Amino acid sequence: MNIQIIIARIIAFIALFFAFIAPIKAQNADTLRFSLSDVERIFLEKNYALLAQKYSISMAQAAITQARLLPNPNFSFMGNFINPNTGQLLPFGKVSADDVANQVYNKNQVVFQVQQLIYLAKKRSKLVRLAESNSQLQSLAFEDLVRTLRYQLYTTYANLYFDFKGYELLQIEENKQEDLVRAFQALLPQGGVSTYEVTRLEAELQSLRADIIDLKRQISDEQATLRIFLLQKENAIIKPTNFSVNNTTLPSLKLALDSALASRPDLKITFEQATNANLGLNLERARRLPDLTLGLNYESYGNAYRNFVGLYGAIDLPLFNRNQGNIKMAEIRVETSKKAIENQEVIAQSEVANAYQKLQDLYELNANITQIYRDNLQNISTEAIKNYNRKVINLLDYLDKIRTYKQAQINLITLENNIFLQQQYFNYVTNTKFF
Repeated sequence: MNIQIIIARIIAFIALFFAFIAPIKAQNADTLRFSLSDVERIFLEKNYALLAQKYSISMAQAAITQARLLPNPNFSFMGNFINPNTGQLLPFGKVSADDVANQVYNKNQVVFQVQQLIYLAKKRSKLVRLAESNSQLQSLAFEDLVRTLRYQLYTTYANLYFDFKGYELLQIEENKQEDLVRAFQALLPQGGVSTYEVTRLEAELQSLRADIIDLKRQISDEQATLRIFLLQKENAIIKPTNFSVNNTTLPSLKLALDSALASRPDLKITFEQATNANLGLNLERARRLPDLTLGLNYESYGNAYRNFVGLYGAIDLPLFNRNQGNIKMAEIRVETSKKAIENQEVIAQSEVANAYQKLQDLYELNANITQIYRDNLQNISTEAIKNYNRKVINLLDYLDKIRTYKQAQINLITLENNIFLQQQYFNYVTNTKFF
């Protein structure tokens, strides 16, 4: 074999070796590194959706205060605008002795009236209880929103972390393939390799670069989502710090189901909605009884006595409108809420059982991957390049080994990511931090 070809291959092998052990390229100076606890803390402090829901809770609490308030009393005044006997405008003032003697009152005829609306059938307490239930619904909605957004935050963070791992792996492979292609391109004029062989290696390199571009787009989308979660306005790169997947033993399915039924906020919402519907029904039934208006009247020189004090009372007669329509709608809401509880319990139990089975399958798959397999896998790429340079294996064998190595490493990263994502989903459907 030509000595130049041998030297070129030795140089190519050395370059590939150092490319394999070289550290990953340094990140840009504007890279922001966040741990999972960091992003959760910032998310809880800044996320707009959470802040908006907190305002809804505050408004519901203000509604409780409003429901506790009594109706304002009503005060009215009436006086003679013009005396038709004397033509005097606004005839107020002291009545003369002659007028009193003659029982003619040309001045100071006034009427004062104070009225107060009185809620009957305990409507006010029922309004307060209904407002308290509405406030509880808002609090549970906030809890459910936190649960959902936290799960989305965790999954986005994990996807970004493991996509970076895959990206770094593909970058290492790209560097090795670039060095190999350059080495073989250098051998091409000397006839040490065929044009087909070089072109085939270049095609494999282009395929690898396409995979890298797809992964970069995915990373970019995930970073954009994280910026929204964290309200990061600058266009800095967000890179997760290292974290390990907790392979804690699965809890029993019964414990998981009990936890979900006891603590899931969406299930609590359906129970509170049923309570709310019953409170609404009680209020509508109470409204069959009209409210009472009480008042005091004082009249000066305008009634049977010079200074008349009267007691005033008024109430609607429930002859036609006894709130029948609103009561019927409230009864329908009660029945609907009962069905909603049954439906939500079935949904919760189904989601927990499904999540449990999927996580169990992933645990079994991970348990079948031995450390020996992982160690041997690391040698496939290096040995493939070494043997290909020595012509121990041909081009097809080399490409098959490289693809096997790349896919196997990606599968390991994907499996680790899937375990973490399924653990977080299991936490989500049980609303319990098992992992």
